[in-house]
Amino acid sequence: MGLRKQEVDQEANRFWQRLILPEEDRRRLHPGMSWTGSYRWFRSANVIDLWGYRTSAENARICSVLLRK
Repeated sequence: MGLRKQEVDQEANRFWQRLILPEEDRRRLHPGMSWTGSYRWFRSANVIDLWGYRTSAENARICSVLLRK
């Protein structure tokens, strides 16, 4: 049997979380580094993933604004 989409998504999240520090730790260890638009995750449970609620056009607009700074 194949994995359901939710299980595949959870496995992908676990993979990235093993490679990348959570945002809280990254900001503490490297305070001068700004976000470059790459993957990031938060250990805090109160953070909502807005990428799932926005359209791809909105995501592209937001990234372009953030990367201009």
